[in-house]
Parts: sequence; C-alpha cells; structure tokens
Amino acid sequence: MQPQGEVDLEATSQKIESLASQRINSINEYRRLDERRREIRKQIRDLTEKINADRKTLDDYYEKLSSFKSSRREILSQIRDMKTKSSEVEKVLKKFEKSSPKEGAALNDRLKKVEWKLQTERISRDEEKQLVASVKELETKLKAWKKAHATKHDLGEITGKIKLLKKQLDEMNTFKAKNDPEVKAQHERVAVMINQRHQLFQEIEEINADLINLDANIAKLTQELNTLREQRRLLLEGRRSRDHESNRARTRLLVERAKDDAKKKLEQGGKLSFDELKLVYSDDPESISKRNEQT
Repeated sequence: MQPQGEVDLEATSQKIESLASQRINSINEYRRLDERRREIRKQIRDLTEKINADRKTLDDYYEKLSSFKSSRREILSQIRDMKTKSSEVEKVLKKFEKSSPKEGAALNDRLKKVEWKLQTERISRDEEKQLVASVKELETKLKAWKKAHATKHDLGEITGKIKLLKKQLDEMNTFKAKNDPEVKAQHERVAVMINQRHQLFQEIEEINADLINLDANIAKLTQELNTLREQRRLLLEGRRSRDHESNRARTRLLVERAKDDAKKKLEQGGKLSFDELKLVYSDDPESISKRNEQT
C-alpha cells in the first residue's frame, strides 16, 4: 500500500493534468469561436454593403417612378383638357363645314375673276350689282372656308399633342413593365440578405455569451491549477523531507549495527580497522551518519 502522501501527490498530479487539458481545450475553443466571430463580422459587412447598394438602386428607381407618376397625372390631366378642347373644336369645325365649301382655292379663283371683271370690263349697272353681290357671297364663303381650315389645323395640332402625350405614357408604362421584375427580384434579394444578416447577428450574440462563459471557465481553471500546483509543490517538498528523514534513519541504523559489530569484534579480541575504531569510540552516531552521507 502506498503512503498517504504518495497517494495525495499522484491524485493531485492527475487533477492537474486533467484541469490543464480542460484549460487547453477551453482556450482552443475560445480561439475558434473568436475566429468565427471575425468571419461573421466580415460577412455582416459584406451583406450590409450589398443591401445598401440594392437599396440605393431601389431608391433611385422609386424616385424616378414617383417622378413618372407625378408626370403621368399631369399628362393625363393635359390629355383630358386636350380631348375637351378637341371635342369643342370638332363641334365648331362641323358647323363651319356645313356652311362652307370644301375647295378654298376654287373660291379664291372665282373671287379674283369677279373682281377682275368689275375692275376691267364695261358692264351695266345691273351686272355690276350682280357681280358685287357675288363678291360678297364669295368672300363670305371664303372666310368660312378659311375659318374651317384654321380649325382643322388646330384640331390636327391638338390631336398631335394628344398622341405625343400618349407616347410619353406608353414609354413610362414600358419602363415600369421592363423594370418591375428586376425590382421585385431585388426586393426578394434584400429580404433574404436582411434575414441572413439577422441570423448572423444572433449567432454573434450566442458566440459572445459562449466566449464570456469560456473566459470565466479559463480563469477558474487557471486559479484551480495554480492552487493544485502549489499543493503539489508542498507535497513534493514533504516527500523530499520524508525521504531525507528516512535516509537519515536508515543511515543511523546501519551505523548502530556497524558499531555493535565492531564492539563484538573488539570483545572477541579481533583487530579493528581505523573506521571501526571510530565507530566504537564515537558517542554520536548522528555525526558519523552525516559524515558518511557527505562522503
């Protein structure tokens, strides 16, 4: 059976070995988690940059779309006004077209001929009255034709403006229809990245909690190791002290036995050596054992 001190020393050494292994494992786990935390932070930065870039694109798109919507409302208002004006012009045009000939050039030629005849030919008073009446009639018809022609021109301009405005609306609708799928995809990408970033933030929080626990555990293990190492040091010193005392006791026993043997030898008339004589006549076996230990 081993002495109690030896048992305590062995048990303490085993505990130190076990705690040292646990401490190393905890330190390695701390380093691993700390490295993972740095990786996550980089992933979060990368995701944030991508999210901000996509949001900037979406903000630009919606800003343009908002401008389009404002322009669209204005254009639709203009189209309504133009259509109202067009309807009014069409009514006026119909009225003029009913009361005026369609061939303005022919009316103008006939008017010139009548005016020429009045100015150059010798005609009777009755013929002159008829020609003057004809001039007035032609001038009235020509004026109505000119008004109808101007109204048609106005109607054409209004119709052209309506077509131009509708073209602008079509361009806006085309822009929206073309970009909406990509915008929807961007929204989905942003939502996915935000969810990924949220999960990474949660993982970092969990890692931070684990690191706090590991740090506390490492400190605790370090303190326990220091205590056990001090205990082992004291146990080793105790064992060395016990070994020293044990050796001294064995030496004293051997010296006493040698002294007894020398005395018996002397009593029996035997011849003693110098060392045997010293043993026989020495009163301090302890000093002899010390000298023997030194030699």
